[in-house]
Order: sequence, then structure tokens, then C-alpha cells
Amino acid sequence: MSSNIRLWAGNSNFLHWTRTTVAAFSSERIAFLSTLSQRLLAGNYSAALKALGFWLRESQLRQWQQEYANDDKVMLAPVGRVLIVSPSNVEGLFAYSWALSYLMGNQTVVRVSEQLTDDQQGLFALLELLDKQSAGLSEQAFISYDKRSDWTQTLSHLCQLRMLWGSDQSIESIRQIVLPAQAQEWVFPDRYSVSVLHLTETDVPQLSKLAEGFARDVSTYQQQACASPKWVFWYQTDKTLQQQFWQAVDTYLVSAFPSNERLVASQYLCALGGTQIHHGNIHVIEASTILDSEQSLIGVVGQTGVADMTELAGLLPDNLQSVTNHGLEKENKTEIANRSNIRQFSALGQSLSFDLVWDGVDLFSLLSRRVRCY
Repeated sequence: MSSNIRLWAGNSNFLHWTRTTVAAFSSERIAFLSTLSQRLLAGNYSAALKALGFWLRESQLRQWQQEYANDDKVMLAPVGRVLIVSPSNVEGLFAYSWALSYLMGNQTVVRVSEQLTDDQQGLFALLELLDKQSAGLSEQAFISYDKRSDWTQTLSHLCQLRMLWGSDQSIESIRQIVLPAQAQEWVFPDRYSVSVLHLTETDVPQLSKLAEGFARDVSTYQQQACASPKWVFWYQTDKTLQQQFWQAVDTYLVSAFPSNERLVASQYLCALGGTQIHHGNIHVIEASTILDSEQSLIGVVGQTGVADMTELAGLLPDNLQSVTNHGLEKENKTEIANRSNIRQFSALGQSLSFDLVWDGVDLFSLLSRRVRCY
């Protein structure tokens, strides 16, 4: 293997794999992922890796198999070779998309950042150990290489599906590399997420629980995930309740964010016309609209009050991904869905819970071929 590429786990012979003969939901691959799940849940791993382990427990895999592979008129088959280019800002995301590709029977090459986090190192070490016991990664490879090299071009020419996660700029750069005519591509570019909250006096007893959920949404991945809320829209909510909510949120975010980066981000939004209305472990900036949706925020959220859904819809960005919400009726959500580019609604505390349908896409359908049987 070339000296300018690093294999973290899997098979180094990925340039010479022959066509896969593994079926979707094969018993061997379900067993491998189930063992991975058990080890993650039982071992001394971070909360993020234990969440991955819980997501991959065998009962869940069997449920997916029942849902997706139980149609006599549609047969699931592997796409073939999948190239996944993972983002650097959400360190564990690659594991979820890889696991789904693996479960569909695909050969998968995953490119991760050259600078591994502790979680990534721990996961790769575990994968290598399990591979030695079962050869479960004979058609999988987790690699790193210099972005300036021609490895992305080489791997793109060999794949049947290219899945790109990352910033608009990085995706645009990779998309200049032409795929074979029969290959497909799906991209997950920059997204912006918000919260829409409607609180009344009846919510006061559960205010602490709601605040804890919001704190989890913003603190996980240091607010850098696309689904992390960066702006809060208060729908017909009294100012006193807003203040009580922020005070409650603050108690769950002690030492959650670097103070300097939090200060710089809040000063930037204020320079654009915002007004800081809450100082603490999280800074809250009030404005009449979202200020610079492309700006990275760490430990800072904006807020705007809205009187109705029509007003709200006019303030939502085109690259909207997730709306964490509380107190919205179904008709409110329907109006938001019809008037914006939203990909998901989630309850407070659940914005980063990965699902088979992500960013508006059914990932199993994307990572498999549906063969009609009539």
C-alpha cells in the first residue's frame, strides 16, 4: 500500500477487491455488528460510542431486517463499492453511515480525518480486534490520506456510490472529480438547525427537563454538528418564561464551551446588530432575524420572537436541516414543512439522534439496490 495513505482498520487490498457476494442483512454481518454493539456497551468507552453501541444492538438490526427485507416484490441487493468521505467536525458520524452500508452487504471505503480523536482510535482498535477474530472487515477499509493527493480520484473511479459529508466548499471540490457513468452520488453539505419553542405557564414544572434537553443538543460536538441548534425562535412565548428557560439551560452547561470562542462569537453577532440578553455558560443574542447563518457558533445562540408560522417561515434559511421543538401542534409543523426546506423535527435533547432517515434521505434505500420481483 502507498506510503501516503494510512489504514486504520480493515483490508489494505481495497484497490483489488472483486465483486462482492455478500447479501443485504447477511447473518455474518449482523453477528459482527451485534458483537461490536456488545463490546461498546460493556467496555470503558465514551457516551458517544456507547450510543453507537446501543443503536447497533441485535434487536434493532433484526427489526430493520423485518422492515426492509420482508417484501416479496422487492429484493434488497448491495450497491457494490461505496466510498464514504466523512466530516471532520462530527467525529463519530462515519460509523453510522458505514454500519448501514456494511449491513447492506456493500464493500465500503471510509475516508476519515488524518488527525484521529480518542473515540476514533478506540473504535478502530476494537474493529481491528473483532476483525482478527472473525475476518468481518475483509471487504471494508478505514483510511486517511492527504486531501491534496489523487486518492479521492482513484477511489471515485472504482465506486458505485460516493457519499460525501462535509462543508459546501469541500463537497464542491470533490464533486469536480467525475464519477463513472454508472456510479451514483449523494451529498450531505452544510446545514443550519434551529429550535422553535412555545412555552406556557403549564410548562414551568418541566422547564428543567426541557432545558437539559436543549443543553444536550448544543453541547454535543461543541455545537458544530449540522443538527445542533444555533438559533431559537420563540413562538408566542412570554419574555419571563424565556428568561427562566435560559437560566435553567445555563445550569447544565458549566464548562461546556471554551470561554474565548464563546466571547468572540457573541461579539461578532452583536457587531451585526444583535443584542446580548443573557450572559453565562451560554450567551444569547437577540435579533429580528438570523445573523449570518454561515458563521460558526460555539456556546452562543441567537433568538427571535415570532407571532405566527408565516412570519417564522420567512425567517428560516434555505439550508435548514432540523427543528428541535416544544409546544408545536401538528398543523404548526405542517405549515413549517410546506413553507421551508426542513429535513426533520425532533424533541429537545434528540436533535443528534441518528436515524435511518437522515437529512431527508432513507439511507437503506440509498445504500442498496431495490430489485423488483414481479
